[in-house]
Amino acid sequence: MRDYVLRRLLLLPLTFIGITFVAFCFTRFVPGGPIEQAMAERQQADQKRGGGKARPTGPASPEELDNLKRRYGFDRPLLEAYAIWLGVWPGPALQATARLDAKGVAELEVTDDTKPGSTVKIKVTAEGQAFRVRNPDGSPRDGWKAEAAPLPDDPDKSVRIVAFHPSLAGVLQLNLGSSTESDKPVWDEIKARLPLSLWFGFWTMAIAYGISIPLGVLKALKRDSWFDTLTSQVLFILYSIPGYILAVALLQILCFQLGWFPTKGFAWDSLTWGARLQHTVLPLACMTIGSFTALTLFTRNGLLENLGADYVRTARAKGVGFRRIVYVHALRNSLIPIAATFGHNLGFFLTGAFLIEVTFNIPGMGLLGFDALSHRNFPVFLGLLTLSSLAMLLGNIVSDLCVAAADPRIRFDKKA
Repeated sequence: MRDYVLRRLLLLPLTFIGITFVAFCFTRFVPGGPIEQAMAERQQADQKRGGGKARPTGPASPEELDNLKRRYGFDRPLLEAYAIWLGVWPGPALQATARLDAKGVAELEVTDDTKPGSTVKIKVTAEGQAFRVRNPDGSPRDGWKAEAAPLPDDPDKSVRIVAFHPSLAGVLQLNLGSSTESDKPVWDEIKARLPLSLWFGFWTMAIAYGISIPLGVLKALKRDSWFDTLTSQVLFILYSIPGYILAVALLQILCFQLGWFPTKGFAWDSLTWGARLQHTVLPLACMTIGSFTALTLFTRNGLLENLGADYVRTARAKGVGFRRIVYVHALRNSLIPIAATFGHNLGFFLTGAFLIEVTFNIPGMGLLGFDALSHRNFPVFLGLLTLSSLAMLLGNIVSDLCVAAADPRIRFDKKA
């Protein structure tokens, strides 16, 4: 088992790179990205200032467009940009552009790489075809580089340069970039939403597994009784209702019409525990309905199948008690399909149910992902994808371990 887990862990980087690279390509080729949005916002602002008339030069000048590309990493080739985002290739952090004067010198004010939050002045000088970055006193500025940054059809004949501090600042360094909407670090955006998603994720799984498995066992033991028939009908009705449709119905009836529950929002820090539970009931019911029904029926059908197996009849012939047959032998084998999907549900802690969160306006991970896709906030989208991918890959290993724990016959070593 240890060797199997190690082999699976060694495969995680390749799988993770495949998932994130496809998503990264998606952010590069899909229309309506951050550059297009910045240009559109600039054009709208110019129209308001100009009485409804756009600038003759367009929504953004070539220099503004180049600065936007450099800010969001669109000036680099695809593979290099992905390597910078992943953190295996140094990227141009703390960059700034300027133009050389007649003496071949440019002064810039950039973020200090030694004191975060403060700025420092640097001087770029042209020495032949190369550029040197120095401090104002003339001493070399360690760690900084400068290169030419020409623009197409540039009417200004002075040399345009970009100074930057190359460094590894990607996923491997726990740096997911900054949001294009709020300009805050993506980690801060995620950490602000994660506790609420963990709250709903924990209770969803606790209720789904804590109630559906005992209910499934009871339905199997009372097969074809009025209890089994009635609960099956109720479960099929619940399973046929999509969670977001139920959310809209409950929101309209119980919140707007009857006023029993709050209509939207979930400000965790400003609510009492009673108010938190009141905000939790309806979204939790909508999130749980699908998994609760499926797990109950899986448990019932699996237990009935095992109760009719040959090993159960053999145990009865040997005089083994019925309760021991059910809860020690048959139930354990019946939980194998449920154990195989347990690890996959761990991703629910991070992704959430975005339709439910959008309907109830819950500031969780699902709503954050929905807003990121709606506004083409690709750094946040990639950050959420990174976490959900890791949770899914680790969940697959957890599922295999759960299956091995439920069925001693299953072993993943070479001798099995």
